[in-house]
Amino acid sequence: MLSNKTHYSPTDPDARISIKPGKARKLNYHCSLAVDTAEGVISHVQADFADGQDSQYLPDIALKLQQRLAANELRLEEVLADTGYSNGSNYALLEGWKITGWIPVFGQYKPQIEGFPYDPEGDYFTCLAGKRLPFKTFATHAETGLLKVYRADYQDCKQCPLKPTCVPKRWSATAAMSTNYPNGL
Repeated sequence: MLSNKTHYSPTDPDARISIKPGKARKLNYHCSLAVDTAEGVISHVQADFADGQDSQYLPDIALKLQQRLAANELRLEEVLADTGYSNGSNYALLEGWKITGWIPVFGQYKPQIEGFPYDPEGDYFTCLAGKRLPFKTFATHAETGLLKVYRADYQDCKQCPLKPTCVPKRWSATAAMSTNYPNGL
């Protein structure tokens, strides 16, 4: 099995094995370019180790780009990136920095979950039996970052006649929803 512990380049020991779907594993770097899309000007280039997820590099790229632009009395207002940079913590970071993120949401995100309407003001889902599933905690997922976890009370689900049809087998005795919201946390 190939790993960075067993394989390295004697001429470039900082190169890392990268894994991309449909591509051969090889020693690489993760290279990112920031381009002003209106003018076509490259405004930042960054090379990182290639053994991580694209999304983990966005905070550092955005920070360095922000600093470079600020030194030239410019402001970073929008970021456009591919789905690889999508995760809840990146959306929250950009929102906190007052930067509009144009990053497609990772494939598992569902803005609405059938049978479980969401109330954005109260930050909760409602099940078919009318019970609330309020926000309970954050969970960390390797590919999508921070997820908000919503759960119904155990007592609400325990005797519910709808339980066999509304709660997937992989969930516990209480109904639970996990989602990463495109507008941050």
